[in-house]
Amino acid sequence: MANTLAFALAGLGGFNAHGAGFLTAAAELGVEPNLVTATSGQIIVLGEWLRGTDLKSFLIDPDRPRGPLGTLLTAYSGDPGIFRPAVPEYWRRWTRWPATPSEVAARLFPAQEYVPLRSEAYLSGIADLLNSAPFGVVFNAYDPRQGTGALFGNAAAGLLWSDGDLRPIAGEAVAAALWLSLYGFEGLPGGLMDGAYQRPCIVAELHRFDRIYAVRPLAQGWRGKVPATWFDVQDWQCEMWFSAGYAAEVADMARINQLIEEGALTDPRFRKIQLIGDRPPSRLLQLFHRASASFRCGLRQSPRNPAGSQMTRAGALNTCWRKPSKGADAPSSARSASG
Repeated sequence: MANTLAFALAGLGGFNAHGAGFLTAAAELGVEPNLVTATSGQIIVLGEWLRGTDLKSFLIDPDRPRGPLGTLLTAYSGDPGIFRPAVPEYWRRWTRWPATPSEVAARLFPAQEYVPLRSEAYLSGIADLLNSAPFGVVFNAYDPRQGTGALFGNAAAGLLWSDGDLRPIAGEAVAAALWLSLYGFEGLPGGLMDGAYQRPCIVAELHRFDRIYAVRPLAQGWRGKVPATWFDVQDWQCEMWFSAGYAAEVADMARINQLIEEGALTDPRFRKIQLIGDRPPSRLLQLFHRASASFRCGLRQSPRNPAGSQMTRAGALNTCWRKPSKGADAPSSARSASG
């Protein structure tokens, strides 16, 4: 079977409604990829999609407060069943009095702010779903000590992957791929953590496929007024880091496509790859409390749109990010699909 279609789902902490919308549309249309790569929370989204879960209901809780208040509530109290504030752990550290200034700083401002709550049984179940997928599945994790990444894949992916070996998918691998820096750096599963810190979107190895949908929820460039607050600056920095990683992922493909178009590359071993990316006009910190709008953008990026062959589709983006009418699918608080 020809390698014709691949999805690259870019996770971003808890901001995964965009990928959920894309997969929902793909299921409704009966579009099945040959291989899917996923990072961070999109691993959970992909697993639940394979289970047949209603992803919109899974990610968006209409009973939680909306807007920035909902985001602040999650930061303060955590997300039930997913993570909680590391309050007991904070006070437990003070049972041993600090002996040096650095230990005082570690007690006052510890790296660990939250504790992951997903059970080993749930994570093993996600691993089983990914392993039994009818298409290839690949996700990543990161070794912060070595500065190297690790790629995990199912048996179907091993038949399609030509860039190095893939590690087997197991519950511990899923736990590692969801381990955020906010969980601290002690007790990393297998010494690994969320791979999105190194590679937010796995695209470079998909050169064997004719068409690639890169599903990522970040805008191209800063939209609206220039950063004016400390929060805006943090937002801008995160967007730059994630966007720089994506640019590196697709640079070789873009260059080869350009050389083929210009007639400078005629070697038959090289061919053009259709790389389809979406650029929703939103900022990072908006995504958590604009989950419904992000979900709609994912629906719009699905293969059902004939304009999907284009790199950008301004009309579709304006439609999916239009201001909703009062009472109609207004932005809701999202349940995190993060680590």
